[in-house]
Amino acid sequence: MSIFNQVQTIITDVLEVEPEEVNFETYVLRDLPTESIDLMEYGVGLTKECGISVQDETVFLKSFRMHIAEANDKGLEPSTHLVDIYPHLTPARVEEMLHTINEGPVLQVRDIVAYVEHAKRA
Repeated sequence: MSIFNQVQTIITDVLEVEPEEVNFETYVLRDLPTESIDLMEYGVGLTKECGISVQDETVFLKSFRMHIAEANDKGLEPSTHLVDIYPHLTPARVEEMLHTINEGPVLQVRDIVAYVEHAKRA
């Protein structure tokens, strides 16, 4: 089973939604009825199903906006700062997130998949 399929299964099982509702580009908090308790369940599922250690703060980008403000306060380039904090995200993905941040939470299913892939390589 691919990592995407594992993540998709975890999310669909927790939310009791159809697999078609969860694709690579789905926004976890914008497009799905995800609540904070669900994020905790996703983390447990990732640990159990993918065999990785899950850092909720990192995988779910919980402090993403705070890190942008921190970069601005320190005179740092936000995209570079964010890539340092979230090594599972590519510079291109971080730039995309920065361009869409005003539309709501930026976490997509593909970001969780990237986290799992990164954790398995570490």
